[in-house]
Amino acid sequence: MKILLYFLSWGLVLSCLCSCSVQKPIRWNFAGFPTVGGHPTTVLGEPKVIQGKGGARVVSFDGVDDGLLVDHNPIAGAEEFSIEVVFKPHAAWPNNVEQRFLHLEDPATRQRRILLELRLNNRNQWYADFFMSTDNGSLTLIDSSKTHPVGEWATMTLTYKDKEMRGYVNGQLELSGKIEYMPLPASAKTSIGTRMDKRSWFNGEIKRIRFWKRALQPKKYSDYL
Repeated sequence: MKILLYFLSWGLVLSCLCSCSVQKPIRWNFAGFPTVGGHPTTVLGEPKVIQGKGGARVVSFDGVDDGLLVDHNPIAGAEEFSIEVVFKPHAAWPNNVEQRFLHLEDPATRQRRILLELRLNNRNQWYADFFMSTDNGSLTLIDSSKTHPVGEWATMTLTYKDKEMRGYVNGQLELSGKIEYMPLPASAKTSIGTRMDKRSWFNGEIKRIRFWKRALQPKKYSDYL
């Protein structure tokens, strides 16, 4: 009996360790700017590293021609995933109404892509836009009635699992829909602050991006650290 309990205990420990290792995110911040996450990065325009909340290094984008093109796909081959961006949009209506600030795509195929975007209105508010395209179709999650103030730090999170795509803002589920995701290959790349084809520029600051190869329930963020 003691031997059985011993092996059961060790099995539980190993299970927890494996679970923790799976959940550990790939974390991109800007401590190594102009490289991002240690990967080759092409700098567009003149994005600037400034001091953000708590002294953290954040990157400021001017909404005109600032962007970062990272030669890496952090969710390569994943069949489920979570993507989180901590950012602060500026009041930039009407010049930057559509801002596509995180874009993953394989330039060779151009059919499979993921975007986290925002839209501005004329009341100093923004609302989320989550987009996914596959070989068999696409899905846009957007609701202009679910608004948030510009000039404040916020978190957008996109998750996918079992043909369901979900979009969260500050840890709260706002939108969901059905689509069959097809994994992005290792050859896919990531653009930050702009769509990959250099349009729909972001006007604001980005503090951190995290990726998990697992769909997680986001926390309710209060300090956006």
